[in-house]
Amino acid sequence: MQTQPLSSTQEASPRPTPVEIWQQLLIYLLEQHYGLSLNDTPFGTDGVIPEHIDAGISLCDAVNFIVEKYDLVRIDRRSVSAETQSLLISSIDILRARKACGLMTRNGYRMVTDITTGKYSGATQ
Repeated sequence: MQTQPLSSTQEASPRPTPVEIWQQLLIYLLEQHYGLSLNDTPFGTDGVIPEHIDAGISLCDAVNFIVEKYDLVRIDRRSVSAETQSLLISSIDILRARKACGLMTRNGYRMVTDITTGKYSGATQ
Protein backbone atom coordinates (compact mmCIF):
# COMPACT_ATOMS: atom_id res chain seq x y z
CA MET A 1 0.00 0.00 0.00
CA GLN A 2 1.41 3.35 -1.02
CA THR A 3 0.83 6.47 0.99
CA GLN A 4 0.81 10.02 -0.26
CA PRO A 5 2.91 12.65 1.51
CA LEU A 6 0.96 15.36 3.27
CA SER A 7 0.63 18.59 1.36
CA SER A 8 1.60 21.78 3.13
CA THR A 9 -2.09 22.48 3.84
CA GLN A 10 -2.58 19.05 5.39
CA GLU A 11 0.47 19.10 7.65
CA ALA A 12 -0.30 19.24 11.32
CA SER A 13 0.16 22.79 12.43
CA PRO A 14 1.91 23.37 15.73
CA ARG A 15 -0.37 24.03 18.67
CA PRO A 16 -0.86 27.79 19.11
CA THR A 17 0.44 29.42 22.27
CA PRO A 18 -1.97 30.92 24.81
CA VAL A 19 -1.04 34.41 23.59
CA GLU A 20 -1.74 33.44 19.96
CA ILE A 21 -5.11 31.99 20.98
CA TRP A 22 -6.07 35.21 22.78
CA GLN A 23 -4.88 37.27 19.81
CA GLN A 24 -6.95 35.24 17.33
CA LEU A 25 -10.07 35.48 19.45
CA LEU A 26 -9.60 39.15 20.30
CA ILE A 27 -9.13 40.06 16.65
CA TYR A 28 -12.36 38.26 15.76
CA LEU A 29 -14.40 39.56 18.72
CA LEU A 30 -13.28 43.17 18.42
CA GLU A 31 -13.85 43.31 14.65
CA GLN A 32 -17.12 41.36 14.65
CA HIS A 33 -18.81 43.03 17.61
CA TYR A 34 -17.24 46.49 17.88
CA GLY A 35 -15.60 47.24 14.52
CA LEU A 36 -12.17 47.64 16.13
CA SER A 37 -8.76 46.19 15.43
CA LEU A 38 -6.48 44.77 18.10
CA ASN A 39 -4.28 47.87 17.87
CA ASP A 40 -7.27 50.09 18.68
CA THR A 41 -7.21 48.64 22.21
CA PRO A 42 -4.64 48.16 24.97
CA PHE A 43 -4.36 44.52 23.79
CA GLY A 44 -2.28 45.74 20.85
CA THR A 45 0.51 46.70 23.27
CA ASP A 46 3.28 44.15 23.84
CA GLY A 47 2.95 42.28 27.12
CA VAL A 48 -0.68 43.11 27.87
CA ILE A 49 -2.12 39.76 26.76
CA PRO A 50 0.44 37.64 28.67
CA GLU A 51 -0.20 39.74 31.79
CA HIS A 52 -3.92 38.99 31.58
CA ILE A 53 -3.34 35.28 31.03
CA ASP A 54 -0.82 35.07 33.89
CA ALA A 55 -3.22 36.94 36.19
CA GLY A 56 -5.96 34.39 35.45
CA ILE A 57 -8.31 36.93 33.85
CA SER A 58 -10.83 35.40 31.48
CA LEU A 59 -11.02 36.60 27.90
CA CYS A 60 -14.66 37.53 28.42
CA ASP A 61 -13.86 39.66 31.50
CA ALA A 62 -10.93 41.33 29.74
CA VAL A 63 -13.02 42.33 26.72
CA ASN A 64 -15.95 43.45 28.87
CA PHE A 65 -13.66 45.64 30.98
CA ILE A 66 -12.55 47.44 27.80
CA VAL A 67 -16.18 47.73 26.66
CA GLU A 68 -17.22 49.37 29.93
CA LYS A 69 -14.11 51.55 30.28
CA TYR A 70 -14.40 53.04 26.79
CA ASP A 71 -18.21 52.86 26.44
CA LEU A 72 -17.97 50.68 23.34
CA VAL A 73 -21.14 49.98 21.39
CA ARG A 74 -21.81 46.66 19.71
CA ILE A 75 -22.29 46.96 15.98
CA ASP A 76 -23.66 43.45 15.50
CA ARG A 77 -27.00 44.08 17.21
CA ARG A 78 -29.66 44.95 14.66
CA SER A 79 -32.74 44.48 16.79
CA VAL A 80 -34.51 47.57 18.02
CA SER A 81 -36.53 46.24 20.89
CA ALA A 82 -38.06 47.72 23.99
CA GLU A 83 -35.66 45.63 26.02
CA THR A 84 -32.11 46.97 25.98
CA GLN A 85 -29.59 44.40 24.84
CA SER A 86 -26.28 44.01 26.61
CA LEU A 87 -23.23 45.62 25.06
CA LEU A 88 -21.02 43.02 26.76
CA ILE A 89 -19.50 39.84 25.34
CA SER A 90 -20.96 36.56 26.62
CA SER A 91 -19.61 33.02 26.79
CA ILE A 92 -21.74 32.27 23.70
CA ASP A 93 -19.88 35.00 21.80
CA ILE A 94 -16.59 33.39 22.88
CA LEU A 95 -17.78 29.98 21.64
CA ARG A 96 -18.82 31.46 18.29
CA ALA A 97 -15.43 33.16 17.98
CA ARG A 98 -13.68 29.88 18.78
CA LYS A 99 -15.65 28.14 16.05
CA ALA A 100 -14.93 30.91 13.52
CA CYS A 101 -11.20 30.79 14.38
CA GLY A 102 -11.00 27.00 14.14
CA LEU A 103 -10.43 26.56 17.88
CA MET A 104 -13.29 24.12 18.51
CA THR A 105 -11.36 21.01 17.54
CA ARG A 106 -11.22 17.99 19.79
CA ASN A 107 -7.44 18.20 19.99
CA GLY A 108 -6.67 21.01 22.42
CA TYR A 109 -10.30 21.84 23.26
CA ARG A 110 -9.72 21.70 27.03
CA MET A 111 -6.54 23.78 26.80
CA VAL A 112 -8.28 26.51 24.78
CA THR A 113 -11.18 26.49 27.25
CA ASP A 114 -8.77 26.89 30.17
CA ILE A 115 -6.93 29.71 28.40
CA THR A 116 -10.10 31.67 27.60
CA THR A 117 -11.67 31.20 31.03
CA GLY A 118 -8.62 32.25 33.04
CA LYS A 119 -7.86 28.75 34.33
CA TYR A 120 -4.69 28.10 32.30
CA SER A 121 -1.76 27.36 34.57
CA GLY A 122 1.05 26.92 32.01
CA ALA A 123 3.63 29.53 31.21
CA THR A 124 2.67 31.97 28.46
CA GLN A 125 4.89 32.01 25.41
